Amino acid sequence: MLAQRMRRMEPSGIRRIFELMATMEDPINLSIGQAHFETPEPLVEAACRALRQGHNRYTTTQGLDSLNERILEDVRSRHGERPEASLVTAGVSGGILLSFLALLDEGDEILLPDPNFMMYRHLATLCGATVRYYDLYPRFHPDLAQIDELITERTKVVFINSPSNPTGGVLTRQEIAAIGAAADRVGAFVVSDEIYDAFVYVDDYASPVGYAERVIQLGGFSKTYGIPGWRLGYATGPAAVLEAMKTLQQFTFVCAPAPLQQAVLEAAFELDMAPWIREYLGKRDRLASELHPAYRLAPPEGSFYAFPELPGSASENAFIEAALARKLLIVPGSAFSRRDSHFRLSFAASDEDLGRGIRELNALAEQFVGA
Repeated sequence: MLAQRMRRMEPSGIRRIFELMATMEDPINLSIGQAHFETPEPLVEAACRALRQGHNRYTTTQGLDSLNERILEDVRSRHGERPEASLVTAGVSGGILLSFLALLDEGDEILLPDPNFMMYRHLATLCGATVRYYDLYPRFHPDLAQIDELITERTKVVFINSPSNPTGGVLTRQEIAAIGAAADRVGAFVVSDEIYDAFVYVDDYASPVGYAERVIQLGGFSKTYGIPGWRLGYATGPAAVLEAMKTLQQFTFVCAPAPLQQAVLEAAFELDMAPWIREYLGKRDRLASELHPAYRLAPPEGSFYAFPELPGSASENAFIEAALARKLLIVPGSAFSRRDSHFRLSFAASDEDLGRGIRELNALAEQFVGA
């Protein structure tokens, strides 16, 4: 008999689509959340050198001291404040799990955005926390008055994800400051998933680092450098919390992959990824300009996702089934939200696949708008 907690866990809708892709011939894959470009050659070569030079044993649990130092200096240079401590994690996913386990007790409340990446609510439930939602619809920005009302003495964590998966929304500096002030009022932590922070298409990006007293910043290398399979992320924040997360990591992930830590330290921070970011901005603009107006899509402000509305009278099930019939892989919005009014697509795809996807989506819009 499985543990009771498993009754509260559901398989990922994204992974189901990923598995379905393996059964299809020549699918149009606008579903999966990873950069479409190959890993930059300097990173590949650095990884090969690390393997050949013997960086194949455990590092300390917290990761290479030199890498953590570089992470902290990078955060300081980008956000104007150096956090107390850093921990190299097994991807941002590992950082989310460790931070939740370190902070959330049974019955504590966590505020999550709706829509959100489904991992957040499942891991919060795993910790026994009570999830409360603040709404991002319809503009994919929070209602700050609602957040202020939801935060109480029972609130332990206010979670933010900017740029957002699935919406592509980016919180403004004023929104970040207001959320930080609301969390400070009750002594709550702001936990911030910033894995898409390289993919920002607005002028003024802000992290809550420096805008709240208790911030756990979760970042990583997977999306920026096209290395999701390397499973390398980091957490920064107050030393006492990072020490607790390190203890948890000792008994879960042990440490992040040693040769890949070395490779990132050697090569990642000097890489100029701006050409790829500009290419994704172009893909964003193409999607926003060419997609049928029935989807009511405002241009995403960051990440490489869009969250269009279902067109016309389409129900979620009917629309997803019609897309699959056209070999178009997208993710239903209900995988991320309490609503079933939208769907997620990734424009981290080749220009050819993106063009094919737009054509199929536009045909679907005509089908459902005319129904």
